[in-house]
Amino acid sequence: MLFRISHSFPLLEGHAMNQPSASPAGPESNETSCRPPSSSRQVSGLEKPGISVDEAFLLLAAAGAQEAVRRAGQVDPHASPEVFHKLRVALRRLRSLWWAYRPLLDETDAERWRDRFKELAAAAGKTRDWDIVRELLVAYESARHPRVSLLTFVDERRRDAVSFSCRTIHEAGLNGILERATDSAKGQLASSTSRPPLAEFARDRVKLAEKALAKRIKHATLHEVSGYAALHDVRIAGKKLRYLLEFFSPVLDVSHQATIERLKNAQDELGALNDIVASEALLRECASRFGQPDAVDDAIAYLKDQKKRRIHRAYEMLRTAR
Repeated sequence: MLFRISHSFPLLEGHAMNQPSASPAGPESNETSCRPPSSSRQVSGLEKPGISVDEAFLLLAAAGAQEAVRRAGQVDPHASPEVFHKLRVALRRLRSLWWAYRPLLDETDAERWRDRFKELAAAAGKTRDWDIVRELLVAYESARHPRVSLLTFVDERRRDAVSFSCRTIHEAGLNGILERATDSAKGQLASSTSRPPLAEFARDRVKLAEKALAKRIKHATLHEVSGYAALHDVRIAGKKLRYLLEFFSPVLDVSHQATIERLKNAQDELGALNDIVASEALLRECASRFGQPDAVDDAIAYLKDQKKRRIHRAYEMLRTAR
């Protein structure tokens, strides 16, 4: 089986994607810059002998909530781009945790909280999206030296976005949201008649995420799907598997650190493609506001070229891994 993670995970191992690219480097919108140090990655509290499945949830939820609240507290109009990015990552990880525990929770309630986390992550993403556009345009202007720079226009849109992000996140009361979400889940877990051993539960959920990733890759490669949508599905499925491995590594049978690293490398490649696709869409959406149609068309043409290169690299990466 291609993704039998208890053994080796061949995805990208030794693939050329780790070599320098001939195209300009895109911004780092994936989670690479947010990776915790290896020495602290396993310190979660799940190492305690005999820990129950509901105790594990509370530990993981508390750690995730603490990180999200800390990042939300750093959000302001002068915050660095990484603050918005890391807040979005923290909220995505919480969405994955609620997905992992969905069999033990009320499904409707779990999805309601997951949707709320997604809304707040999207609010933070409004600012981050313009940061990515700007970084890509800096690379474009450095390579092509266009007659008209779009950076001033992008900076104006970024100021609007950061105002929206800050207002939405601060008015939401993230700490209260996370407390209510955790309390709701805690009550459901306490009253649940199904309490599997933590290791068994973790293996089952990781296995399900693993199968979902294998299915997405098979769909993208065996059925000759040659577009962004299938690659985006692979990226999302890989991210979910990676988060679950990071959550549950202390109670799984063997170390999966090598698998986690390969998943991160895959997401770096697919994340760079996602940056370009999202930036192209954003430029198209806001083109009329810039008042420079020719300059916008030239920038979009550049991004389309970069997108083709990245899609080709991504499919080569997946085919090599099969």
